[in-house]
Amino acid sequence: MKKILIFRWNNLTFDIEKELEKRGHKVFATHRIERKDIKNFDVMVGWNESESSGGADYVRYAKLLGMKTVLLQHGRRGSSRIYPPFNEPYLSDKVCVWGQRDYDKFLEIGTPKEKLVITGTPIFQYLKRFPHKGINIVFSPEHWDIDVDENIIVAAQLRKLKGVNIISKLLKGEHNESYYDNPIVSSRLEEGHLQICAKVLSQADIIVGISESTFELMAEILDIPVVIMDTWIPKSCDKDERYKKYKREYSNACKRTGIEKLNETIYQQLKHPEELRNQRIKVAREEAGIEIENPTKNICDVIEQC
Repeated sequence: MKKILIFRWNNLTFDIEKELEKRGHKVFATHRIERKDIKNFDVMVGWNESESSGGADYVRYAKLLGMKTVLLQHGRRGSSRIYPPFNEPYLSDKVCVWGQRDYDKFLEIGTPKEKLVITGTPIFQYLKRFPHKGINIVFSPEHWDIDVDENIIVAAQLRKLKGVNIISKLLKGEHNESYYDNPIVSSRLEEGHLQICAKVLSQADIIVGISESTFELMAEILDIPVVIMDTWIPKSCDKDERYKKYKREYSNACKRTGIEKLNETIYQQLKHPEELRNQRIKVAREEAGIEIENPTKNICDVIEQC
């Protein structure tokens, strides 16, 4: 029996917690804990070990105490902090990654092979599509340290569309509901977040975003066309000027356009939703690891074997 500390985020860990308890381990799951209190555990499982969040300090302290540490990939492409210009290496003993694409990418940036384990992720288990009336365009605004101008510009442009329903999928505490049409809000700190995301996607015809993040990957798994408005003014985040040099990454499973042709591109994708279907299938396999069986078991095996 191991005493396991788990940091919660994004509904990522609930099934993992239950499975570890079934296996006879003592699990303490929380969003925050005093650093002095982590000495009471054998294994620490986290989702973020960046310097800016303080997560890196927790990992270093745990390792100083002789604890094993496991990092769960919590979002698409891992953390921006591991890429240039930040170049923050993964510190944990093991890193559970979603699929082959991230495994290869993390190797490329210098992560030791022995740290990486392809496990898949349980966060996609709620995804289903259902028949619906009308045409639903779902806007997923960028989440930054502020509600950025690009979000407001896209929201205004979408209002010019005719014959469609605009739905805005927002994050609690990060987006101002008054700026958006038909807001649906969830919190990454609260249970039910992933189910709310899945419900919105279940009746979506097009997803519009500013970056191709986890929500957009969920859409691609469901074979929903994704349109990205990629006109982005580089800016700092949480006063970190290095974000101005961070290169935003896109797959070939989304349709990219500037603001001036955004609505034209949306109409085109509504008319030809099959255009990038093969690319979406490939992304679902390689990035999301959607074909990997029993990701919860795989992750628990990694934690248990530490």
